[in-house]
Amino acid sequence: MLVVDPSSSCDICLDPFDWDSTDRTPHIIDCGHVFCAECLHQVFPTKCPLCRKLFFPSEIRKLHVESCPDDDKEEVRLLKQLISAHDSSEEEILRFRIHVDTWLAARTLDE
Repeated sequence: MLVVDPSSSCDICLDPFDWDSTDRTPHIIDCGHVFCAECLHQVFPTKCPLCRKLFFPSEIRKLHVESCPDDDKEEVRLLKQLISAHDSSEEEILRFRIHVDTWLAARTLDE
């Protein structure tokens, strides 16, 4: 069984797979490598960008995976905020830290 981590990304565009967008969902080719559909349809000649094995566009298969759990989506959102807070004021950072601490406390209680 193939398992795709919810935080996985396409090795061509480096964007994370988007479970809600057909173009950004993970698709597999004959050699077993996984990319988003949008990137695969732009590959020419049709050789795997990683191993260079020939593939046929008609053989591209969408991977059916469970969507990212809400906890993971929230964690990603918080991490993005943390990264963007790098140049923020101390007051903004403190507000964000309180938000993260509250989220972590709730997550600990749920588990």
